[in-house]
Amino acid sequence: MKNMDRTSWIAVVICLGLLFWWGTWNAKETAKQMEAERIAAEEAKKNAPPEAETAENKAPSAEASPDQAASESSVAAATHVLENEFVTFEMTNRGAGVRVAKLKTQAKTLNGPEPIGINETAKNPVGALSTGPKEIDGTNWTVDSSSDTGITYSTKTKEGFELSKTYTLSAGEDSDPHEIELALTVKNAAQTPLVFENRYLYSGSAAPLHLNEWSMQIGMFWFRTNEKFKYETVDHYGGKKVLGIFGKNEIPHDTFDVDSLEWAGVNDQFFATIVKPEEAYPATLWGSRFPVVVENDKEASEKKRMFASEAGVGLPAQTMNPGDQQTLRFKIYLGPKEYSRLKGLGDESQRVMHYDEIPIFGWLFGWAIKPLAAGLILGLTWLHGIVGSYGWAIILITILIRLVIWPVYAKSARSMKRMSKLTPMMKELREKYEDDQQKLNEETMKLYRTYNINPLGGCLPMFIQLPVFLAFYRMLWSAVELRHESFLWVDDLSMPDTMFMIPGLGIPFNLLPILMGLTSFIQIAITPKTGDKTQQMIFMLMPFIFLVICYNFAAALALYWTTSNAFSILQTWLMNKMPEPELQKRKNSGKKGFMERMQEQAAAAQKARDAGQSPGGASRKDRTRMPGEKGDRHTKPKKKRK
Repeated sequence: MKNMDRTSWIAVVICLGLLFWWGTWNAKETAKQMEAERIAAEEAKKNAPPEAETAENKAPSAEASPDQAASESSVAAATHVLENEFVTFEMTNRGAGVRVAKLKTQAKTLNGPEPIGINETAKNPVGALSTGPKEIDGTNWTVDSSSDTGITYSTKTKEGFELSKTYTLSAGEDSDPHEIELALTVKNAAQTPLVFENRYLYSGSAAPLHLNEWSMQIGMFWFRTNEKFKYETVDHYGGKKVLGIFGKNEIPHDTFDVDSLEWAGVNDQFFATIVKPEEAYPATLWGSRFPVVVENDKEASEKKRMFASEAGVGLPAQTMNPGDQQTLRFKIYLGPKEYSRLKGLGDESQRVMHYDEIPIFGWLFGWAIKPLAAGLILGLTWLHGIVGSYGWAIILITILIRLVIWPVYAKSARSMKRMSKLTPMMKELREKYEDDQQKLNEETMKLYRTYNINPLGGCLPMFIQLPVFLAFYRMLWSAVELRHESFLWVDDLSMPDTMFMIPGLGIPFNLLPILMGLTSFIQIAITPKTGDKTQQMIFMLMPFIFLVICYNFAAALALYWTTSNAFSILQTWLMNKMPEPELQKRKNSGKKGFMERMQEQAAAAQKARDAGQSPGGASRKDRTRMPGEKGDRHTKPKKKRK
């Protein structure tokens, strides 16, 4: 046993050392790759001709536009504002669309006066026409009419199409103030039939809001009939390697075919743009990404490889005779990812919350996490309306969850206490059957049956809490309600609670994750010990492992976990004050359990094999052979060759 403990300790130390080495090596390899890309980009920029550089940095001109207006040279740039109490839609006639949507209720920075702007990082407006990735209309359309609630643009293409776009603030009982309606009219003004095809509606861009935002939180999505939701992050376009070896090469863009498109768009961690046609139709989407500077920190943005996602929604192709015209209608949502608000839009728009996308444990708990996450965010906002603080709301909802599973935890604690009383017997069995693992397992299971103990009983609360934790984590993943919400010393519950930078190390001091790790350690320390020393050692290391993993997670998640641990400590303390459970042998009812019967059958079969008998009990010599079997008396012996 001592050798086993020593070996286990060595294995753990080696694993931790390899993990640290891999992290350091991977960071160095990533830095080398980024430096090589930076040098290559600088060299390409130096070697590029002046006119190419100018074309890259300036706004797209009419000559590069897919739908060049015949009268573009005589149309001046113009802007217009459509607004309500929640959103200011800044319209532009360059491409004829929403240049940026500024949300009056969401500040760009903590305690800052400037509102957040959706599509702020894109060069082109939402609603601009496109013929493919990077080929987006940059011409100046004519402003036909405008008012406080709507604006109409028009243009004519070289092909002979007369195009008209009318944007109107959404109104009505089933509308949302973050929606704007678009009516796109296409008319064949030529003398011959024309085919309107290979056209896309630009859905805008979504960019990281802070340097800690993960790339998997930035991407494009679409929803097709029969509730098929698909999401592609900016990592879809490659550029990332695993161990510096595996991974796909970077691609500039990609296209996706959808048999029946309900809606599509782009999103970041907290905000989304959703383009929803009036009726579903088969469409092709394109997606791409481009680098952005976040928090005005160019060096850090390049080091962390920060990208924005952009997409185009394909328009239905149609053949039009001279004089024919058709109007396509869309609703465009530019607003926060609030569950209740998105659900109010209808057509399963709340899927943009990505409660379906569950990492690692999705295959096991995915069915439960989606409704749990939805219930948690609704409960959280309801409690916030009562107590006026999201911090206290998180604490209260955590306590409510723990009270619900109290009976399960109590039963588990008593089971673990009873298991701990078997430790001396387990030690004797390990010493007695040190060289016979099969026999050790058989005797161990027999011991559990004798004292009527379920070895998995102590794990039940963990299996119940894990989906709740994952649902809480997924809910906080995109809970814009927590953005810029303060609690005690925490300035923003959606961000790490950094109090200061540790001098000399350059590492942030986040108090809540440290409290989370400390309470986890205390909880494990006061929990009845089961298993051997190796298992106990691994359990004692778990708080430190989770501390490292969750150190830079949102403060709200650390607050939930810390509260849950504190509740568990109180519950364990109360359970320890109760009388110790007695270890009693199970009364023999005359019936054997399933596992016991299976083990007896297996043991009997093994004895039969050892004695040279078949499992049925007859010896191999006396057993009647089947016809055709070797040695059967009905089988003629083969003649020996002369």
